[in-house]
Amino acid sequence: MGKLALKEHLSFNLENRSMAKQGLTGLFIYPDIPTTVFFDPNGSPDGLTQPWVALRDGFRAQGVELVGLDEWRDNPDFELHLNVQAARSKSPKFVILAEHPLIHPANGRQFLLRRYQTVFTWNPDLAIKQAQRIQLPHPLKITAGVDGYGQRPQLVVLINSNKALAWWAPHRNLYRERVRAIRWFERYAPQDFALYGYGWDRSARQPLVGGIIHALEKRGFRRPFPPFPSWQGIVPTKAEVLRRSRFSIVYENAIFRGYVTEKIFDAFCAGNVPIYWGAPDITEYIPKACFIDRRDFSSYESLYDFLKTMSEETYRGYQQRISDFLHSPQAERFSIAYFVKTIIFSILAQVSAIHK
Repeated sequence: MGKLALKEHLSFNLENRSMAKQGLTGLFIYPDIPTTVFFDPNGSPDGLTQPWVALRDGFRAQGVELVGLDEWRDNPDFELHLNVQAARSKSPKFVILAEHPLIHPANGRQFLLRRYQTVFTWNPDLAIKQAQRIQLPHPLKITAGVDGYGQRPQLVVLINSNKALAWWAPHRNLYRERVRAIRWFERYAPQDFALYGYGWDRSARQPLVGGIIHALEKRGFRRPFPPFPSWQGIVPTKAEVLRRSRFSIVYENAIFRGYVTEKIFDAFCAGNVPIYWGAPDITEYIPKACFIDRRDFSSYESLYDFLKTMSEETYRGYQQRISDFLHSPQAERFSIAYFVKTIIFSILAQVSAIHK
């Protein structure tokens, strides 16, 4: 849905319910990023700023100005937080939980969440009355379709930054599993694997010894050999690598129900078939026939054999099912337009009621 269509769609839904109120100001509190960068439509080549640009524009279409802390002057009519943040006023407050508690611990503290009018969350297990379900949005810009793998010389890629969880949670941690996948392919199928992303010129950011070595490397210590020989550097955009590759290892950073991030959609939109591991309820959101479920394989050896021997006809079948899904109503709930509509409608309904 384009910007004009989004504006008209929101205007119809809100004005016909007599809920839009002119002249409101919302204070948007987000990580320590300048407002000019956060709301820059070209601020991220992979479209990471687009949901926030669309949210600001959607509010503006309703006569509501969404401002950042560096633009804030007067008492706002409401606050909107990206993840749990410290309050800046006595106005009604709303929060979008973009991260799970192992990344942003405050998002898991219910006494903090109960301070909000509404908690917009992907988490189906969040048991508070203020919770309202959303899915993390994606631009859903399709850059490749059902093209087979003739022009995809790379078999498998992994595109992620070298990070680690802030808390010890071995039963949920998939950062470690990414490293296991990298090590297996580097040892047994180096010719068919490529690694991209920030920080892989240093050791894995894992607990205890790995974390210590990583910290030393940041301070100048260097090994006599590269820690990850498969590392190809940083890419301007994920899409350009994914379009040249058949499969991508798409592991979320942790296992939580409903936690489906942009990673699987990055692959889908580039016509790349993802190997997914993350949300245990993933098939409630995306048909199983659209991706390769890592949990279905007992080892990386069996997974590799499946990938290596896949016929182009079978591969095209995956691509066609991905295309069908991206053009279906089921994918709409991951769109930016749906995300924006849900948040604006809910906030303006409650703020309008308070101001009556």
